[in-house]
This record gives sequence, C-alpha cells and structure tokens, in this order.
Amino acid sequence: MIIEKSFKTIGQFILRYGLAIVFIWLGWLKFKNSEADYLKDILKNSALFAWMLKYVTAYTFSLIVAYLQLAVGILLLLKPVSKKLSLIGGLIAVVILTLSVTTLFTSDYVWQAGYGFPELSKVGQSMLKDLILLGAAAWCVGDSV
Repeated sequence: MIIEKSFKTIGQFILRYGLAIVFIWLGWLKFKNSEADYLKDILKNSALFAWMLKYVTAYTFSLIVAYLQLAVGILLLLKPVSKKLSLIGGLIAVVILTLSVTTLFTSDYVWQAGYGFPELSKVGQSMLKDLILLGAAAWCVGDSV
C-alpha cells in the first residue's frame, strides 16, 4: 500500500512538472531559426496547417508557438498557487497536443519517404511522443478541476 501510494504520488508529480518542463524547454527552442525551419516543413506538408504560411512567416509562427508553450508551462507549474490558472494551462496544452497528434494523420512528412505507414520519419517519431504528452495534459486538466 505504501509503495503503491508512493509511486502514484511520484508519477503524478512527474506528469505535471515534467509536462511543464517539456513545454517550457520546447517553447524556448522555438526562438531559434532552426525550429522555424523545422516548423515550416511540417506546416507546408500538413493538409491542416499549410494555409497558415500564406498569412505568417514560419519564424513568426514559431514565435507565437514559443510564447504559447512558455505560458502553458508556467501555468502548469502554478497549480500549488492557483488551480484555475493550472486548469487553463492544461486545457491549452490539450488543444496544442491534439493538433500535433492530428498532424500525424494529416501530413505525409511524418512517414518515411518511399515506405509510408507504419514507417515513421524522424519528424513522425518526434511527434509520436505527443500521444503520451496529450495523456499527461488531460490528466493535468482533471487534476486541476
């Protein structure tokens, strides 16, 4: 019983604060031109997002995502201070990660060239983790309600 409770507590701590660290870290990386180039390739090959490049540059989009990810990470960290702010961060994280997971199914860029499903490209492999992060974000929402 003690072991079960300990692992559950540790797991919950890692889910929330690990997710916050991931959002902050990845948000910080979005300020780099290399991330903008990476996002541009993903956007232009996505049936869902290709239209955005007509209205904003990849670097501008990367900056928007950067600030959003930093805000989400900080909001998730605030649960001990404000469950409401943490709930908002969790909801935004769910939306962001749902869009990312959707890209797995709407972009040819995530599949290994010449092979298709189920062979993921490096981009697809990096996006696959978002399924787990989506679960963590959903848990954070439930935990903050």
